[in-house]
Amino acid sequence: MKVFKFGGASVKDATAVRNITNILSLFPNEKIVVVISAMGKTTNALEALFKAYMSKANYSEELQTLKDFHLTVIGDLFKSKDHPVYDIFDATLKELQAILDKEPFDNANYQYDQIVSYGELLSTKIISHYAHDNGVNNRWINAKSIIRTDNKYREANILWDNTNEQIKARVENKFNEVDVVITQGFIGSTPEQLTTTLGREGSDFTAAIIGAALDAASVTVWKDVPGILTGDPKVFESAQLLDRISYNEAIEMTYYGAKVLHPKTIKPLENKGIPLNVKSFIEPKQKGTVVEKLEQELDYKPITILEKKQLQIKVRTKDLSFISEQNLSDIYKVCAANQLKINLMQHSAVSLTLVCDDKPYKTKHVLANLSEQFHMEIKSDVELLTIRHYDYEIIYELCKDKKILMESKSQSTYQIVTIPQPS
Repeated sequence: MKVFKFGGASVKDATAVRNITNILSLFPNEKIVVVISAMGKTTNALEALFKAYMSKANYSEELQTLKDFHLTVIGDLFKSKDHPVYDIFDATLKELQAILDKEPFDNANYQYDQIVSYGELLSTKIISHYAHDNGVNNRWINAKSIIRTDNKYREANILWDNTNEQIKARVENKFNEVDVVITQGFIGSTPEQLTTTLGREGSDFTAAIIGAALDAASVTVWKDVPGILTGDPKVFESAQLLDRISYNEAIEMTYYGAKVLHPKTIKPLENKGIPLNVKSFIEPKQKGTVVEKLEQELDYKPITILEKKQLQIKVRTKDLSFISEQNLSDIYKVCAANQLKINLMQHSAVSLTLVCDDKPYKTKHVLANLSEQFHMEIKSDVELLTIRHYDYEIIYELCKDKKILMESKSQSTYQIVTIPQPS
């Protein structure tokens, strides 16, 4: 049994949906769980809808845009206007409308999950029907019935025992009826059946969870790139394909911000020794990259990761005393309480400087709490460049024209924080 994950770019329009059935046809008579994201930029559209709803603004334009996009895809995929997929689409939109008809309340992260989760529900229902009509007999499963989480809305934590139990009970027996099971990435639910999400790009993580629970032979993430590269090819023109990397290296890359995989994807697979393939949905017969257990680490080429839209926060005590262990503990507790990941940290006698993703729904609470106890200097829209397995030639080449605010260096990793240069 295998697990495939298709992200937003691989289901962005009708042509892309057709390509999924083409890829599945390359694996006849194999048992496959297919995990699918929202189509194209649907999650962004739903986030715009969410923001309008929460501000009590008129959201009719955002909702109509969402509806028109999906109807265009449906109209391209299904010849008959009487196809049952239209009724299913309308019913799903009515569920969303019922949420929007209610008055918003204070728990914005809860509201976010209830609204934004509809992208995956819409895409998978459409794709399941199209696949069935084109020879891929399949069963659709609601991920909310198998992925159990706590109530940390917007970035929920998995309840592993409950999740494993639900996946085994609800997915395995479907393979007695069909070869393909289709479900959603990114979404889950609490034991009380309240919808949650796993964080942006969380569909990779869903695939890994299901793969680990079912002891899959492999998990494959289908991307619009040939595999895992030494850098984002849109940013670093010299980026090269990595044929193989270890679980450890993949974890390091995602920790430092590489967007090719969700940061939590690797651990469930490493626990079970399940290989992860990262392959191109454009050229599906190419090998791509294999992430697996290696007895000895490879001699990697320099790997570059650029994180834009970062926030630099310099924290000082109000009486200019040393930053003590108690101060550090207080700062970390505030960050942890708001689920704010620190991407780089630098400590001096009287200050602590943090660099993090500038996500206002987190950072505004962190800054408000810290300002009660500390003085702060804040720089927004800075960039964080990380070079794994660096050499001094690449450091010079990538940093020679940059205004450097911070620098950190270890045996294997070099990081700098810079101010973006005018284009």
